[in-house]
Amino acid sequence: MVGTTHKPGERSGVEPPYPPLKYAWYVIGVLFVATLLSQLDRQLPALLVKPIRAEFGISDTQFSFLQGYAFALFYTVAGLPFGWLIDRTVRRNLIIVGMVVWSVMTVLSGFAQNYNHLVLARMGVGIGEAVLAPAAYSIIADYVAPHRRGRAFSVYYLALAIGSGASLILGALIAHLVPEAGLALPFVGQMEQWRMTFLIAGAPGVLLALIVLTIREPVRRDQATGKSKAEGTWMEFLRHLGRFKSTYSRVLTYPGVVAIIGYGNLAWAPTFFDRRFDIPTKTSGLIIGVLVAVGGLAGTLASGYISDRWAAKGVPAARLRVAMLAWLLVLPTVCAWSLVGTPWLSFLLLTLVVTGFGMAQAAAPTAVQEITPNRMRGKAVALYLLFGGLVGIGFGPMSIALVTDHVFKSDAALPYALALVGAPVSLLGLWLTWSGLKPYERTARALRAED
Repeated sequence: MVGTTHKPGERSGVEPPYPPLKYAWYVIGVLFVATLLSQLDRQLPALLVKPIRAEFGISDTQFSFLQGYAFALFYTVAGLPFGWLIDRTVRRNLIIVGMVVWSVMTVLSGFAQNYNHLVLARMGVGIGEAVLAPAAYSIIADYVAPHRRGRAFSVYYLALAIGSGASLILGALIAHLVPEAGLALPFVGQMEQWRMTFLIAGAPGVLLALIVLTIREPVRRDQATGKSKAEGTWMEFLRHLGRFKSTYSRVLTYPGVVAIIGYGNLAWAPTFFDRRFDIPTKTSGLIIGVLVAVGGLAGTLASGYISDRWAAKGVPAARLRVAMLAWLLVLPTVCAWSLVGTPWLSFLLLTLVVTGFGMAQAAAPTAVQEITPNRMRGKAVALYLLFGGLVGIGFGPMSIALVTDHVFKSDAALPYALALVGAPVSLLGLWLTWSGLKPYERTARALRAED
């Protein structure tokens, strides 16, 4: 029966059938929208650099902490206990609680009276969003048969790119529609333009949490067939990592390196076009938002399509090969987009960067899932998000700001800081995926033999 819940520890010895594909796609669709809103709330400060710096008198580095580590530290640390809960409790309910938390904290960002208030609100957004990705990956893996998972995860992952683009588009639209002086709200008073942006972005998440209630908790596959010993313990998971350390040291690391490129460049792109080409953020935000959505969509769909085709043909380490292909696209474009002399060429090259970013990011969850037993997937995804958050979401924006403030010591040097960070990081990402191909295939063969 579709959506029948399954009690932890209950085993029938026979794997139950997967739910109808239409219902699985409905679940993916709901999770897609949830992730869309999470990305909107996560990325929104990128369009608000100038008004927030002016309001609180902060530097690029201080803003990068607000955009990066204030969110990322709590996002990643909270992900570890959430990974434990995801492997043993109702995942849907965890998602609902997380959505309410991050949406309320986004709204509260609009009421911040000083820099510290805004930092605290961003920390709350990070805690709320920490549950969504590992819970969603785990649910999708139990709703979709293995041979369809590459495409399923890629479609779900589209929300990352679309959400990033939507946040820029929404912010730009608000800048066009809301007077620069802001609006007077009943019982609240005058709200500046940037504050209204946070309010409008955060409110829909509370309503969507009600729709998530319609998702039914799926059967946990290996527990249903008796392949699971029960929920995987952290010691069991760490032994699994140690056994296949050559594989996991690369598979769990490369998404963080990708995130340095993606989050770092997108965090500073609107400000770059303002400083380099004198294009206001309300104008560049619309353009970048559309280009990010298009490039991310293309890269994510291409990742799922290519990886599924290669996997069906028996290509070794198909998911990781797609990530390596993505790095070959990112490497030249990330070095060039901020240095070219015309804005439209810069926009075009940035689109290619985002396309490669989407390809590499979409391949990551499937690559992790395929070499991780079901009972450990929540922990595995939480751990890769830990690396991605601390290294990518946190250090991505800050690395560029540190180079701007402390190497070049000039706001006008932002284009050079973007290229100086992008080149070595891209080379590292390419090496991680290339050197991980053989270890990944050995791990996959070993796990197939045990089944």
